[in-house]
Amino acid sequence: MKRAVLMLGGALLSLSALAAEPAMTGMAMPAGKQHIPTWGTHGMAMFGGKNGLTASHLPMAHPPHDYQVIFTFHVADAHIDAALRQRLEAHPTLWTIAPEKFALDRLDPASKNPLHQFKADVVLGHFEQDGKTEYHEVTIVVDKIELYLKL
Repeated sequence: MKRAVLMLGGALLSLSALAAEPAMTGMAMPAGKQHIPTWGTHGMAMFGGKNGLTASHLPMAHPPHDYQVIFTFHVADAHIDAALRQRLEAHPTLWTIAPEKFALDRLDPASKNPLHQFKADVVLGHFEQDGKTEYHEVTIVVDKIELYLKL
């Protein structure tokens, strides 16, 4: 499993180059978040099937996105979770997750304030490149961090 996750992580590094995020220069960071170096919107690729769902952060070569993070998860809404697993099993294709802003380092297994869940849109295709949002503001529940690596 670890070898497959590492191989997938490498492949997703290439995919992340396509994820051109808009510059944050015009975006104001909420009060109290200025000191958090990994605060931002952290787009992810999603894959899986009937046996479970996995997400991989789409890393970039600059902060706050310079981490490769891969984790297993489920959707809190059991109907949406089952539908996603079924769709991915039947037709493996690119799905992405466009989460609310959060501090990526909260996914570090050693975090003193771990992130257990977050809200996100689930998108068929790439969320920044004409993908179609299939599920709005679902709750993603982090089950297990498989890989957390600073680039």
